[in-house]
Amino acid sequence: MSGRRVQHLVARGRGFQVRLPIPADVQCLLRRKELRWSVRTRDPKLAARRVLNATLAFHGLCDKLRRMKDLSIDDAREIAQAFYHDLAQSYRSPAPIAEGELDYDAGHQEVMAEEFINGLESQVQSRTFKSGVQSQAMTVAEEHGFQMPPPGSDEFRALCEGIARAQIEHARFTLFRQSNILGKYSPQDELFVPVEMPAARPSVPGLQSIAIEAGLPVKEAVDLYIKAYSSGPRAWKPRTRDEKIRILQIAMKTWGEAITVEQLTSAHVRDVRDVIEALKPRAEADPKYPKRLTAKEGEKRLNPKTSGKYFSYVKSFLIWLDAEGYIDGVPGASVKIAAPKPSLKKPRRPFTQDELNEIFASPLYSGFSSRHRRYLPGKHKAQDGLYWVYLIGLYTGMREGELIQLTRSDLHVDDDVPFFDIRGELDLKTEASERRVPIHPDLFDFGLREWLEARAKKAEKRLFFEIKLGPPGNLTAIASKKLNKYLVQIGVKTGPDLTFHSFRHAFVDAMRSANVPEQRLHEFLGHTDKSVTGGYGQGANLLALGKLMNGVDFGLSEDVKTLLIGNAKN
Repeated sequence: MSGRRVQHLVARGRGFQVRLPIPADVQCLLRRKELRWSVRTRDPKLAARRVLNATLAFHGLCDKLRRMKDLSIDDAREIAQAFYHDLAQSYRSPAPIAEGELDYDAGHQEVMAEEFINGLESQVQSRTFKSGVQSQAMTVAEEHGFQMPPPGSDEFRALCEGIARAQIEHARFTLFRQSNILGKYSPQDELFVPVEMPAARPSVPGLQSIAIEAGLPVKEAVDLYIKAYSSGPRAWKPRTRDEKIRILQIAMKTWGEAITVEQLTSAHVRDVRDVIEALKPRAEADPKYPKRLTAKEGEKRLNPKTSGKYFSYVKSFLIWLDAEGYIDGVPGASVKIAAPKPSLKKPRRPFTQDELNEIFASPLYSGFSSRHRRYLPGKHKAQDGLYWVYLIGLYTGMREGELIQLTRSDLHVDDDVPFFDIRGELDLKTEASERRVPIHPDLFDFGLREWLEARAKKAEKRLFFEIKLGPPGNLTAIASKKLNKYLVQIGVKTGPDLTFHSFRHAFVDAMRSANVPEQRLHEFLGHTDKSVTGGYGQGANLLALGKLMNGVDFGLSEDVKTLLIGNAKN
């Protein structure tokens, strides 16, 4: 980089890196002497601007750390109680289990939970806490604006003990919820037993009795529920939020807006259940006239799996009302939606190795006839979005909707561990979908870096701009037809059991063949780990995931790899 040297900016390879020395008075809080990271650009001017912004943000962070309060033992107790509350609120029901596996799964979970609880209880008794508890304690303390007390101090031990006790209680809570999804749970640890607060005296005589008689209107309760999950770490994704609001509006109109939450009964829950079961597929939810959305006899109805999801939104609202103390007990706890009938369709399957080799030796990669007939053999070749979308689909296991939304800035090829960044502004399926997927070295051999550089010269920011996005809520509507059509044209796809999603299944098979642990596989795929211990920690770091990725063989033959490497050089 020519010209005046920019402070804290260091050239590294073909890119740039920020290096910020940490002031001595906050080194004990950050537990390091220097911060360094890539500015993700090769442009010197852009790098200079980014390092300036990073420096200002860093000084702001240091000021914030200096303002953090000292932690007392009472503060540690309150933090532990809030931590347990957040863990309990974030619980999600596990995925359905095959009938024959119920006993085994329940026993397996119980054994794991007992081992987990015993390990934490031994730490509490000895007052000696492992790094996992200490790291969680530090994170929670900082979130509440406190400095982490010095190791060995009474405050430090009190906080670590509270966090460990919260994790123990949450493990008990999780086991209880796996057998009783709607029942009221009573914590065993006195630290987390709710304290009954006396009612506040009304400022005007008779005001309290009027408020009790009136009750909380359902509409106001729904507004409070939505507000509670509109921001912060528990905030819903925009798509999930819109879905929940539509379904709760239908529930309100079904019950009538005059009703209060205290008046809700099992009959009200059944009424909503019946409306949801009868919804038309892809019907736009009109909250004013919910009955217009229901199918008449003989008309097609909503997929049972989707109607089950919608009904769970109503159940979650009722559980929240009970947890927050607006009602005593969950109405309609035993009301269930009809279980979907076993599908007669063949389940999707992964591509076999022969099928993968057939795809990546097809005219799209070996040479095609013309731009409009890329399934016919010929002399033309082009490394565009269609060429790369199948390769990246296999080598990352990404969902189709995630792939087609990627932008150039989501590929970090110059980092110590190159990765695809599936976060940011992408419209993702679930919160767990946010992740970083390391880039397999084969993709670089096939010319990924050169292709990305060629894409940078285009005006479009989307990586696969040739593949159009569908409407909101159904982004893959156009892409699925286009991508599956090519698989049909080359003779690989002959039935519904093979789709673009089969690349994701093939990715899973390759990972398991390489003995990648299931917990890590969840992280690669963006799945929620439903096990008792899955809710603890932040998962493996990118370096560990990168080492696992590098050891996976995706089954392409040497001839096919030679073809793809040759394409990269031409």
